[in-house]
Amino acid sequence: MYQLDITPFGDFEKFSLHNPVSGNRLDLVPAFGACVLDLQIAGQSILDGYQTPEEMLINKWGKNTVMFPFPNRLQDGKYEWLGKTHQLPINDADTGNALHGFGRKKEMRVEEIETEENFAAITCLYSSQGEEVGYPFAFTFAISFRIEDTGNVEVELLFQNDDEQPIPVGFGWHPYFQLADTIDQMELQLPAAEMIEVNNRLIPTGKRYLYNYFLNIKPIDSTILDNCFALSSEQNKAQVTLRGERGILNYWQEMGDHKFNFLQIFTPPHRKSIAIEAMTCNINAFNNKEGLITLQPGAHAHARFGFSFESVK
Repeated sequence: MYQLDITPFGDFEKFSLHNPVSGNRLDLVPAFGACVLDLQIAGQSILDGYQTPEEMLINKWGKNTVMFPFPNRLQDGKYEWLGKTHQLPINDADTGNALHGFGRKKEMRVEEIETEENFAAITCLYSSQGEEVGYPFAFTFAISFRIEDTGNVEVELLFQNDDEQPIPVGFGWHPYFQLADTIDQMELQLPAAEMIEVNNRLIPTGKRYLYNYFLNIKPIDSTILDNCFALSSEQNKAQVTLRGERGILNYWQEMGDHKFNFLQIFTPPHRKSIAIEAMTCNINAFNNKEGLITLQPGAHAHARFGFSFESVK
């Protein structure tokens, strides 16, 4: 039976959903963008999470956090919408762009919790009445996590337009998976996709190239990636396999209208983990419109991704 524990985590509260029998555990901080601190399957941690409240507040690398109202980068933090120019804060000093929106530090409230015999689930919600700098629209965002004794994890993101006009929308999640001491020791398989070419500010140039280096599973070794991939429109689900000494992760994300049609892969310099990021749109989508969702008043968009993990016995 799954249990819920709520304990202090600095100035925040940590919500822990866990099953002592199966060894499954999900730790997250709803009031800091629903940041996931730890995820264990059969007692094995598979995420590279923040260890202390201080580390979480610094938020380096944006580990295991939500990305809304856009994922990835927005050039100069600027875009035009319905004849007006909007300016978001620049939070990526290296490139002079806005990065991952503003959702990863927002105070989300717990909307619902389920603790059952074989699974547990939690939904966190954030609402804005249009007070966000550079994004003056009313909206509601929700993220739901479900963890099952079978080793399956499912995450659903939902974005609803509460405004009186159409609004631009993009979202995603930013997990860092850790299945070995270094990613050099891990193996990766990616779906057929086109790599988005970017300039020195990591903004798309408009060119795309077929990428099949990891079409068959192979060691990551010294490969460096910080790239967005446009997935085949013929698919309704994209799948990624990640294998390390701790086990095998089979990842999937929904594709289709208003779904996760883009995928970002990032190998951070510390090379302790790898980010596999589901995204509804391309980099700089508020400007290039690639994958951008135009959400009508009262409408919502939602998409799911998930993964199963099998530990090495």
